[in-house]
Amino acid sequence: MLDDVSRIRKNWAVAIGARDIVGGLFYQNLFRIAPDTRSLFPDSLDEQGRKLVQTLSWILDHLEDPDQLLPAAQGLARRHVGYGVSADQYDAVGKALVATLSEALGDAFSDEDAAAWARIYGGLSKVMTDAAYPENA
Repeated sequence: MLDDVSRIRKNWAVAIGARDIVGGLFYQNLFRIAPDTRSLFPDSLDEQGRKLVQTLSWILDHLEDPDQLLPAAQGLARRHVGYGVSADQYDAVGKALVATLSEALGDAFSDEDAAAWARIYGGLSKVMTDAAYPENA
């Protein structure tokens, strides 16, 4: 059985082949799940989609290197406060990510894969929200 990190890396290796589609799908899903997030982004999402894919790739490359990953994730979270992101929107991002991977990978994305992504994202988003919103920690 694959562990969570191996499982999500395997999924991402396939998804990254359609990086432009993945970025667009993610934002479609995010805005469907949390319409209030639309105002946080520019009209054109092409560059935003590229940044998303690049950031996710970097995170997946550093999952087993907490000395690099955690400070970078905490800094990213703090910057997002300045963009108007609220702590409760992190849940919508996680749901949008799983929905995107499910759509992009189809039958190659199992319930176990979705659960692994939710666990990894949940742990990282907790670190991020604790750093960005210490009053909620």
